[in-house]
Amino acid sequence: MLQRVLMVAAVLALVGTRSASAFPPIAPQIPEAYKDNADYKAFLTTFEGLKTKCDVCHKPGAEKKAKGHGLNDFGKVYHDRFKPKDYKAANEAKDTALSMKIFKEAWEKSVTEKNADGKVYLDLIKEGKLPGKND
Repeated sequence: MLQRVLMVAAVLALVGTRSASAFPPIAPQIPEAYKDNADYKAFLTTFEGLKTKCDVCHKPGAEKKAKGHGLNDFGKVYHDRFKPKDYKAANEAKDTALSMKIFKEAWEKSVTEKNADGKVYLDLIKEGKLPGKND
């Protein structure tokens, strides 16, 4: 009986590990990176009010492991500039300065782009809005 309990616990632990994110979440770095930037003040207020911080780049409720990762328009732009392997390695090495640098390099290239409506993502951020469309 004890062996069965241990086996079930091991399987559940393995399943839980497999469902984990491929790399550490990026969202927690947003407020840290831009807390002193006046252009981000309204956006950070909006960000803090989000139930799911991942909604900055992902469509709410979308399957993040599906093709396209459930990304919104801004998330797709960011994804194309982001280096996930380098980011994951920096996090595993506990090199917070490097992981922040990798995050910010991709972010700052992304916010200068325009969405399908011709609006610059940074302008939306300055207005306190999420940069991506989540509909």
